[in-house]
Amino acid sequence: SNVSRVTGEHLNITCHYNSDLKNKIKFFCKGSDPSLCESSGIKASSETNSTGRFSLRDDESAGVFTVTITDLTLEDSGIYWCGAGETGQKNKWISVTDLNINNVLASETTEILTFTGYEGGKVEIRCPYESGYEEQNKYLCRGECSVLNKDIPVESGSPAKDRRFSLTDDRTTHIFTVTITDLRTEDQGKYWCGVRTGRGKLDKYTEINLEIKPDDSSSRTKSLQPWKRSFHKEQRMQGNITMPAPADINKNTDASVEPR
Repeated sequence: SNVSRVTGEHLNITCHYNSDLKNKIKFFCKGSDPSLCESSGIKASSETNSTGRFSLRDDESAGVFTVTITDLTLEDSGIYWCGAGETGQKNKWISVTDLNINNVLASETTEILTFTGYEGGKVEIRCPYESGYEEQNKYLCRGECSVLNKDIPVESGSPAKDRRFSLTDDRTTHIFTVTITDLRTEDQGKYWCGVRTGRGKLDKYTEINLEIKPDDSSSRTKSLQPWKRSFHKEQRMQGNITMPAPADINKNTDASVEPR
């Protein structure tokens, strides 16, 4: 789950669990790697109930525990894990949340870059990024790009998973470019330009919309620039966040940072 809030607000995060975890200790911790956050980043547990601005309430009959964070600060941004287990034993990771805290969420805008290409041709997706991230890895993420399910066809410093994708980084202009060749209709959709920011921090993202049109031989060899830009304002979000029914995600704990 990806959550955005404004400083000073409060937030409830609800974590559902299976009946076999009913009598286990429940906890809520912060960190990109759950095995590390368990030892150093626990914010609340069912043993202590409350730690400062973080509190945890466990409803065993309903199979759910709720974590409340009050008086949100910018430092509260990060990746959090709901877990259950016993001291000295391997714990179950129930769900994960990307939390992004802003000063004034309602006044910020998110730019969506739209690119268009033709079947069989190629497109160049140009991804701007901020100064200071020249040395960080850049990548293109396909689809919703959730924390536990990142589809990354190409990333700087690593061989491309899909040979039709390539990435170059111009550190002078602060733009990295992803080229996709032999375009197909299934390439159409949502992508994210991503910049790694470091362990335990949220990556930087720019949303991309890629449109694929039927073959046009006069345009197939063109490297296309974004033909339009659209903007939308994120609305001020209130209320509670409910996590989905649990799945045993111990099998997949890739906790890189997610955009939404």
